[in-house]
Amino acid sequence: MNISKREKYLIGILLAVLICFVYYQFIYVKQVEKLNNKRAEKNQVEQRYNEVMDAIANLDSKEENLKILKANVLDKSKRLYPTIMQEKIIIEIDKLLTDSGLKGNIAFSPIEVASVEKMVSPEIQKAESSLKALVDEYNGGASTSDNSNSNNEVTANSGEQQSQSSTSENNATSEQLKVAINFSGNYEVLKSFIASVQNYERKVVITNISISSKSQDELSGIMNLEFHAVPKLSDEDMEYLIWTLNNVYGKEVLFSSGAASGAYASTIEEQSTEKDVNDFVMMLRSSTSELPTVTIGKAKDDSRESYIYCDNDKTEEVEVAFDEIDGKTYYKYKTSTSYYPKDNSSQGKEFTSKSKDIVLEILSESRVGTSDNSGIKLKIINNTDKNVEIIVKDDDTSNPRVTVTSEGYTVNVTKK
Repeated sequence: MNISKREKYLIGILLAVLICFVYYQFIYVKQVEKLNNKRAEKNQVEQRYNEVMDAIANLDSKEENLKILKANVLDKSKRLYPTIMQEKIIIEIDKLLTDSGLKGNIAFSPIEVASVEKMVSPEIQKAESSLKALVDEYNGGASTSDNSNSNNEVTANSGEQQSQSSTSENNATSEQLKVAINFSGNYEVLKSFIASVQNYERKVVITNISISSKSQDELSGIMNLEFHAVPKLSDEDMEYLIWTLNNVYGKEVLFSSGAASGAYASTIEEQSTEKDVNDFVMMLRSSTSELPTVTIGKAKDDSRESYIYCDNDKTEEVEVAFDEIDGKTYYKYKTSTSYYPKDNSSQGKEFTSKSKDIVLEILSESRVGTSDNSGIKLKIINNTDKNVEIIVKDDDTSNPRVTVTSEGYTVNVTKK
């Protein structure tokens, strides 16, 4: 069969188109799909790589933030119980009652884990006279009864919404023990007991108290107390969990007269009776510690509001300034990362020193190795007529963590 040139040309074109189609459909499309998959995998790997590198770059700051966060948690939970031990709380309440001279009977509610209730004072709505609307109308003014009613409704609705929102937002729970004390005694004894509870080393909440008069000098009533416990991050309260009254207890007849066959003998050490004159405290730790290397704050600040922290594996510059203005003393301090007061005011925070001098106690520790280089370069600015006494305890003898410079009036440094 003879094929003309034109037909050969058309057959060649057809074969070329067919080859291109087969190549595109079965080879090119699949290769492009594989290429897109590889590009997507590359982008994912690059994204993971960037995230890991960012995490590595921020590792030091995150570790510092973790230490500061842990220190804040430890400070906030320091006065709370690690767990509710009813036996220990009985002893503590008995000691508070005995020391104050208040007589009382104790009743306990079951230990429970519940939400922490927010104490809110009820809003008292003052009733208005029914004649007020007539007086307002006679004087030509708008009647305020409707307005007051609408305002009261709005206030009530907003109060309900706030209470509902606060209840829904407050999901914090704690182990709780509620105690009711039926007490009797004079007014001075009652005040002494309340002051002892408020100043107690653990957080004890007086939720309610009712008082009635038995005579001119004698009072009686009921007081409700709450004890809260939360898990602790460290073993700082291990001593509290140890029961130290290991004696023979109990009687054959519960309410019989006489003591048990074994008397109570406590080995719990009393707090030191040495007078505390520290106005400010500073704690220095190694860079290997889980706590920040520098902590500074006002002494006996239970709220830890005045505390600032810094975590630096090298020498940290700390500045503390005391100023006297119009007979009043003010303080402020700062590190490279934080300062107090929080508003960074030039005047500082007013305070009254516990003695004739201003006392700053620094608790240091020995270095744990040649790589332990944390420390402070402390600058004291004394613009008062008082002496500033710096007491440094337990510092490293061969390579001290603390160096002190001063400006202004007298600054004394004592190492113990």
